[in-house]
Amino acid sequence: MADWKSKALKGAMKAMNNPTVMKIVSNEKTQKAFAQAFKTTYTLKTQIDEKKADVARRMNLATSDDLRSMKRELDRLQRQVARLKKEAKEKEEAEAEAEK
Repeated sequence: MADWKSKALKGAMKAMNNPTVMKIVSNEKTQKAFAQAFKTTYTLKTQIDEKKADVARRMNLATSDDLRSMKRELDRLQRQVARLKKEAKEKEEAEAEAEK
């Protein structure tokens, strides 16, 4: 996929050096069409994401956002457990030293 992307980008950059392409791209109508296409794409993606989230909620499924949030929470809890274990070990060592 990345190879395809890089080839497409190289092709686009090569085309931009063509005077005819530059003339077309600099045209106000073309720029408005590109802007509208990007806006429509963004709107459509947003609507699809909202529908996916709605379906996931209705079916009681975890979304990628839910999983990401749970992973962050799990990482935080694991760090906290490690810190508490370290503190407990240090406390035990200090108490053992005090008993000597």
